Amino acid sequence: MAPSVKVLSALLLLVIGASECSPFFGNNYVLPQGARLANAANTVVRNLDAAQSQVRLSLINPTASNFLSLGATALREYVGNTTLVMGQLFREVAQVAVDRTTPPAVVFTRLNLALQGVPQWNRNLSQSIDVFSQVFNYDQNSNTASYFELWKDALDKNVNDLADVLSRLGAVILSITGEPLNTQQFLQAISTNGTLQQLVDVVESNVRLSADYSSSVTKLVAAVRAANDFQSRSYSLLRTNQASINTNFDRYSAASNLSYYRFLNAADSLFNHLKDTNQSFVFRWPLLFSASVHNQLNLLNQSIDHLTANILRRTVAVAEKLDQTQVLFKQGNNPLSYLREETDLLTRILLDVLSEENYCASGFVTPFNELPAQVTTLVAGCLTEQTTLESQGSAQLVSLANNFLRPYVTTIYGRMNICFRQPFDKMTDCLDHIVATIDFRGKFFLLDLASQLFFEQVQDELPSCNDRVLEFVRNSGLRQTCEVFNYEVNL
Repeated sequence: MAPSVKVLSALLLLVIGASECSPFFGNNYVLPQGARLANAANTVVRNLDAAQSQVRLSLINPTASNFLSLGATALREYVGNTTLVMGQLFREVAQVAVDRTTPPAVVFTRLNLALQGVPQWNRNLSQSIDVFSQVFNYDQNSNTASYFELWKDALDKNVNDLADVLSRLGAVILSITGEPLNTQQFLQAISTNGTLQQLVDVVESNVRLSADYSSSVTKLVAAVRAANDFQSRSYSLLRTNQASINTNFDRYSAASNLSYYRFLNAADSLFNHLKDTNQSFVFRWPLLFSASVHNQLNLLNQSIDHLTANILRRTVAVAEKLDQTQVLFKQGNNPLSYLREETDLLTRILLDVLSEENYCASGFVTPFNELPAQVTTLVAGCLTEQTTLESQGSAQLVSLANNFLRPYVTTIYGRMNICFRQPFDKMTDCLDHIVATIDFRGKFFLLDLASQLFFEQVQDELPSCNDRVLEFVRNSGLRQTCEVFNYEVNL
C-alpha cells in the first residue's frame, strides 16, 4: 500500500473512533466543504440543463438551407450528449458531497460508473465539431467549431482531473471496506490532507466554464434562428426578383423577335419585288440585251441570293444569341446568382456570434435585402433600353429596304424601260450606258452590313449590361462593404 494511502487509511480509522462519540457525525451532518462541493456541482448541472433547455425549446429546425439544418442537428447532438453524460457525472458528485448515510464505496462506485461514459462522449462531440467546421465555416474561418472544441477539451481536462483524484481515493476506500463509515465521515477524513479541497477546486473550476458554455449555446441558438430568418427572406427576395427579371426578359424576347421579323418581312418583300421586277423585265426583252446588261441583271439576282443566305445565317445566330442571353439573365453568372452566394456567406457570418461580433455584417442585413430589387430595376432598365434600341434599329432597316432599295431598283428598271423608246439601233447603247452606272452589289451590301451590325453588335449590349449590374452588386455587396475577419479563439 502506498504511503499516502496508509496515512489516509490511518486517518480514517481515527475518524471512525472519534465519530463514535461525536454528535457531529450523525445522519444530519454535512461538512461545510461538502456543501460547497455540492453547490458547485449543482451549479454545473443547472448550467448544462439550461443549455439543453435552450436547444430543446428554442432551437428551430432550419428550413432555409441544408447547411443550417446540419449545423442545428450537430448542435442538438453536442448539447444533448454533454448534458446527458456530464450532467449525470456532476449529479453524482453533488450526491457524494451531501450523502449522509451511504457507504463511501457505493457512492464513489456510482461516480466512477458515470465517468465511464466520457470517452464515448468525447468521440460524439468530435463528430459534431467536424460538422460545425464544415457547415458554419466561411473563408476558412471556423470560430464556432473552435469554441466548441475548446469547451470539449476543457471539460475533458476537468473530468480527467476529477478522475485523478477519484483514482487516489479508490485505493483508500478499498482499504476500509467493511468499516462503519458513512460518506460524510469519509469526506471529513480526506479533508485533512487537502484531497477534499482538490475535489472542490476541480468542480468549481467547471462552474465558470459551464456558465460560458451555456451562455454561448443560448447565443448560437438565437443566431441559428436569426440566420434562418435572414436566409429564408433573402432567398424569397431572390426568387421573387428573379421571376420578375424572367418576366421582363420574356417581354424583351418577344419584342426582339417582333423587331427582327419585321425586318425579315421587309427583306422578303423586297426580294420578291426585285425578282418579280427583274424576271418581268428579262422576259419581255430577252433578245435585246447585250452581255453587259445580262451580267448586271444576273448580278442583281446573285446579290439577292447572297443577301438571302446571309440573313438566314444571321437568323440562326440571332436566335442562338438570344438563347445564350436568356440563360445568362435567368440562371447564369448574373447579379442575383452572386447575391445568392453572398446570402450563404452572410448567413454563416451571422452564426459567428461566439467571437467578437461582426457588427458590420449584422447591420448590413437591411441594405443587403434591398439589393435584389435594385438589380431588378437596373436589369429592367437595360431590357427596356434594348427593346427600344432594337425597335428603332429594325425600323431603320425596314426603311432602308422599303424606302431606299426598293425605290432604287424600281427607278433603275424604269430608266432602262426608257431605252425601249429609243430607235432600235440606239436601244443597246442606251441599256449599256445605264447598266454601267448600276451598283446593285454595293447597295445590297449596305443592307447586309447594316443588318449584321445591328443584330450582332446591338445584341452584345445585353451581356455588357449584365456585367455592369454585376459589378454594381459586387461593389455594393457584402465583401466590399464589410471586411470579414478571422478572430483568434480564446477561452
